[in-house]
Amino acid sequence: MKAMKAPPPARGDARRLAAHAAALALLLALAACFSFRVAVPPDPSGVVGALAVVRSQPGDLDMEKPLADEPVCEDDAGIHSLVKVLQVSRPMMLQWHWYSPDNLRVRSSKAVTVNAKARFLAYFAAWDTLPRQYYAGKKGNWAVVITADGRFLARKEFTIK
Repeated sequence: MKAMKAPPPARGDARRLAAHAAALALLLALAACFSFRVAVPPDPSGVVGALAVVRSQPGDLDMEKPLADEPVCEDDAGIHSLVKVLQVSRPMMLQWHWYSPDNLRVRSSKAVTVNAKARFLAYFAAWDTLPRQYYAGKKGNWAVVITADGRFLARKEFTIK
């Protein structure tokens, strides 16, 4: 018995098959090129990394280490509000506002410009000092509010014993 061979494909069938293969290849190639626009938010800028109220001189502290509050009392020579701001890429004007236990503002610092040259800073640390004359004899719960460019940046409550 002889094996029967399939007849060779007709020329029209081969062309149709090649056209289908080319169309399929083109469709797959185009599908890989589609993309969708996604709005990527910018990196946060001017994020408060730490805020502490201390009685130690801030210039003596290691800013690479975590900052922690220190207990303060009415006999301290001065109380310092220290802020560490992360990812700064623009100039910032900082100001401290100190509030007594009766919720009255007793002092506002001068506005200080930080990063005036608008360079990217991984962080910066700045502080203000409340002299003893403002809190002598006024034990209780105090607060300090820090503003950046006139807008709220951070608030810290602390107790003077």
